[in-house]
Amino acid sequence: MKNKIMIGCAALAIIGISLFLFIAASGSGDIVIVCSKDVPVTSLTKDEVKSIFLGEKVKWDDSHKITFVLLMTETHDRFLERYLGTNPAQYLQYWKKMIFTGKAGSPKSFKEPDKLIEYIAGAEGAVGYIPSEAYNDKVKTISVK
Repeated sequence: MKNKIMIGCAALAIIGISLFLFIAASGSGDIVIVCSKDVPVTSLTKDEVKSIFLGEKVKWDDSHKITFVLLMTETHDRFLERYLGTNPAQYLQYWKKMIFTGKAGSPKSFKEPDKLIEYIAGAEGAVGYIPSEAYNDKVKTISVK
């Protein structure tokens, strides 16, 4: 009887740990804002991030043009929710309106973090977001206050 209880407890512990690891993996890490190394800032407010990705803030503090790019993976959905307070359908509708009215062009987007990083590393004033596990030193990070 005692062995059956211990086996049952061990099985529950394994199930619990597996469930925790599954939930942690499904979040796939945090989101990191990255930019080309020439960008003159090291931190932004959440409102500044929102303004950049809505196409409202178009120049860095040193007057260089901001070029923002999107990562069209599940990270995009989490980024929109966390930093813009919107969802993919609302964001797409917003950009359709911006493009249709001639206020902006379509943002450049990537499906793979490494392609986005390569683009940002070679583009002056570029900024985007990636899952933290995709970060490498070809770009620099921007903290969000």
